[in-house]
Amino acid sequence: RLFTLIVTFVCISSATFAISLGELQNSPQFWRERHSSSVDVYLDLNSIQSTLYNPPIYTLKFKVYTVDKKDKYIGEGDVIADYDYNKSIEGIIKRNNLSKVPYTSEKVKSTVKKAKLKDSGVVNSLKFSAIYDFNGNVIYSGDSIEAFKKEKVDATSSGYVISVKAFKKYYNVKF
Repeated sequence: RLFTLIVTFVCISSATFAISLGELQNSPQFWRERHSSSVDVYLDLNSIQSTLYNPPIYTLKFKVYTVDKKDKYIGEGDVIADYDYNKSIEGIIKRNNLSKVPYTSEKVKSTVKKAKLKDSGVVNSLKFSAIYDFNGNVIYSGDSIEAFKKEKVDATSSGYVISVKAFKKYYNVKF
């Protein structure tokens, strides 16, 4: 009986951490970023944690779910995102002596765009910890798989959009 009880408890416990496509699509806990026509990335808004607050450097940890519609799986990953506030819009304007120029001016827009494309100020790492089918059944759960380690994030990428969403939810900063 004790063995059966333990096995049942372990199965119930591991099932509570699984995620289905329906949960991602229908819960306000998850925010979607369309990566492409075949891949969506969801940010778990409840998972965002500050791991370093040392202005101008901020670091967050949060969970993302990558939904591959073509191969029909969900990858669960942990992101560590660093943000250098010196690379923010305010930092760029200050560095370029544009603080008296309206934000909406073409000069400010052009300067900010060029600076952000050169260096967005965001550096991410990503480790996948589990893979599920669309019903939430575990396909893989074991040692984390490192997707990438401390890479600069392009300001036009989904990684940037997801990181900005996380930082804006946690801090009152302008990117």
